[in-house]
Amino acid sequence: MTQVCSLPSSAADVNDKYNGKRLPKGIHIVEADDASDSKVGGMSKSEDPPSPWGYIFIQHMSAGCFEKRLDSLKLDGEFKPNCFVHRSLHYKQKANGRGVQKEMKPSISGLVFLQGETNQLKTFLTRYFPQYYLVNDCCTSKPATIPDNLMRPFMKIMSETPERVTFLRDPFEKFAKDHVKLRVLTGVLKGQEGYIVRILRDRQLVMDLGGYAVAISNVHREDFEIAE
Repeated sequence: MTQVCSLPSSAADVNDKYNGKRLPKGIHIVEADDASDSKVGGMSKSEDPPSPWGYIFIQHMSAGCFEKRLDSLKLDGEFKPNCFVHRSLHYKQKANGRGVQKEMKPSISGLVFLQGETNQLKTFLTRYFPQYYLVNDCCTSKPATIPDNLMRPFMKIMSETPERVTFLRDPFEKFAKDHVKLRVLTGVLKGQEGYIVRILRDRQLVMDLGGYAVAISNVHREDFEIAE
């Protein structure tokens, strides 16, 4: 089940330092052959990047209804955003009383992500869902935008193993003070950047998701490089 929690002041154990900041113990950090070149390949300059994502808050009981209504809209070629509802894993008793079964339900956070440029999303919401507004990034005070290349792995993890995701109440900037920013080189999160922090007795990757600090667990087998 996806959690929302605050962090204590303690951080990951360290075995070395970089520019006076802590490097996490137990994480495989690869030294770059050339400090100016990342080992993560980027998109061809000739390709246009997919549209980013914004998000809205909806009471979690209404998120499913919003998704169905959006799905049913027939707009004849007009802009219609892709939608991803943040769901959490729940367990309920089977009808026969023998064991439990898993069930995905819209989470209490009420997060609904929509794909499109900010102006497109604003116009769309004003026309079809005027009761909802795009959430601002607390750092910029402007509607949050999440790059598609970050949103895609996040959606994959949320769909397949949502228990790996923890939304934190602390701002992302808090972790920059004592931690070295790292870039993931392997796995579904390849290319993403964040800080390795000890949360709930586990070293997790804390990332910035549209102004949210989000922690992803089970990353200790991945390779990393220093991103600073």
